[in-house]
Amino acid sequence: MPERSQIPHDLDLDRPSGARVHDFILGGGSNFSSDRDLARRILEAAPDVRTDALANRACLHRAVRTCLGLGVRQFLDVGCGIPTLGTSHHTAQQLAPDARVVYVDSEPLAVTQGELLLESNPGAAIVQADLREVDAVLSSERTRRLLDPAEPVAVLMFSVLHFVPEPPSELIRRYLDAFAPGSLLGLTHFTADHAPRAMRAVLDLLSDSQHPGTARSRAELESLLAGLDLLEPGVVPTADWRPEPGDSDLRTALPLSYAALARKP
Repeated sequence: MPERSQIPHDLDLDRPSGARVHDFILGGGSNFSSDRDLARRILEAAPDVRTDALANRACLHRAVRTCLGLGVRQFLDVGCGIPTLGTSHHTAQQLAPDARVVYVDSEPLAVTQGELLLESNPGAAIVQADLREVDAVLSSERTRRLLDPAEPVAVLMFSVLHFVPEPPSELIRRYLDAFAPGSLLGLTHFTADHAPRAMRAVLDLLSDSQHPGTARSRAELESLLAGLDLLEPGVVPTADWRPEPGDSDLRTALPLSYAALARKP
C-alpha cells in the first residue's frame, strides 16, 4: 500500500479503479481493499487475466523497442496506469538516452507515483487527464515541452481503449493528426473472440467500478486502424505480437486481448 503522504486527497477509495486493479493483478502494491477485492473476484472468474496482464506489459516493452528500431524517439503513453513491472521511459531511454516520454492518466495515484518516479528525469513527464480530453493532453506544458509535433511520435494506448465505451476511432484520429507522418499507434485491447464466457465475467465485474470495460473483436480493431499501415503480424493475441524467447510462458493462457502496431502514412 502507498505511504499515506503519497495518497492524493481526492482519491476515491470506495470504488475500485481500473489502474489500481491492474496494479494488484501485476503484483504491485499501489492498491486498496476495494481494488483487491475486485481483482480477486476477477481472477477467480477468469484466472487467465493475470497471464494476459503480464503479456500486455511484456508486449508494451516489445512495442517500444520496435518503435525505437523504426527511428522514433518520442512517446505519448496514454492511459499509462501505475508504474508496475517496468515503464515505457525506462525501456526507451535504456536503448536511446535521448528518447522523450509523456505519460497520461486520470488516476490520481498513478500521477502521484509517476511524478515521484520522474522528478529527476528531464526526458519524461506525466499529465493528469482523461484520455478523451485530447486538447488538454496535447496543450499541456509538459507535452509541448517534450514532444515535437513536427517529428514522429509513438502513441501508446495499451490496455486502455477498452475503457472507452464509444468507438474510439475519432479519438485515435485526433491524437495521430497532431503528429508528423511516420508516427505510430500501438495498442492492446480486451476481446471476447477466444474466451467469451471468461470475458463476459470480467466485464460484468468491472461494470460497478470506476472504469467499466468493453470488449472488441479483431474485425472492430482492424476497422479502428483503417487508413494506417498495419505492421506485421497485424492484429493478433497480445502474447503472439512479436514474441521473444523469454515470453513463451505467456503464450499458454486463453487470449483475452489483442495487440497491434500501425504507422501513419
